[in-house]
Amino acid sequence: MDKTNPFLKNPFYNADITTFVDKFRLPGVEVEALTASQRKNMEAVTAVGQLAFEGFQSLAKRQAELAKNCFESYTKGANALIGAETPEEKASEQANLVESLFKEMVSNLNELTDLTTKSADAIVHVVQTRFSEGLDEFREAAQTQKPAAAKAPAAKSPYGKTPVKS
Repeated sequence: MDKTNPFLKNPFYNADITTFVDKFRLPGVEVEALTASQRKNMEAVTAVGQLAFEGFQSLAKRQAELAKNCFESYTKGANALIGAETPEEKASEQANLVESLFKEMVSNLNELTDLTTKSADAIVHVVQTRFSEGLDEFREAAQTQKPAAAKAPAAKSPYGKTPVKS
């Protein structure tokens, strides 16, 4: 252990957090339930991150495949355009090429949109589920709280009369 390390001079650096928190417990707050709830929140965050990464990965992979297919289609169309002999054939081949590439592009965009939507839906489902569970945990914690202590007696006025409540 390095005694010159400035962090070691900090009294909170090596402190046992559980004993520190035990000293400041709030009445009616179950630290274990709160910790379990936060653990579930972190698990949900981890799941969301994993889903986002997997969604991005599949989207990038599919985009690369579609780009390759599009390039191959363009190459075939360009070769057909070059092979046309008359100006009318060239114009016809060019129109066919533009039409087929446009249809392919629209189809590809729809597919990528569907992939993105499915990924986003999975992420939203995890967040909604955890949010609902968190609300249920909160309701349960609120219902299991002990009733408040009996009302304290009304404060007496320094003049000997009880204050009038409005």
